[in-house]
Amino acid sequence: MHWKHITAISLVLVSLSGCSFTDQLVHRIDINQGNYIDPIAVQELKFGMSKEQVKFLLGQPMLIEVGYPNIWYFVQWLKPGHGKAKQKELTLIFDNKGLLIGMEGDFEPGTKFFETIH
Repeated sequence: MHWKHITAISLVLVSLSGCSFTDQLVHRIDINQGNYIDPIAVQELKFGMSKEQVKFLLGQPMLIEVGYPNIWYFVQWLKPGHGKAKQKELTLIFDNKGLLIGMEGDFEPGTKFFETIH
């Protein structure tokens, strides 16, 4: 009789803790959405770059608002399989000639941002 009690208690404990324990054993893929914002490419951005040059470095922006074609939004969202979601944003501002004049968001301009373009 004693082993039946131990078995029953073991089964109850396993069933109660099973969800939290086995969750880490199950493989979950990383989910990436939006732009991949390469920090090295962001460091290469320079004041006065054309929109074409910026597209070559970073790719197509996630959003260009109608009525505000000189503001580009890059958004990167990453949810690791067993971690918390992280979002990074980069906003680039161009003048009316289509030249880069500023950037905002989760990335800092590179040390050579204000150097002249050759």
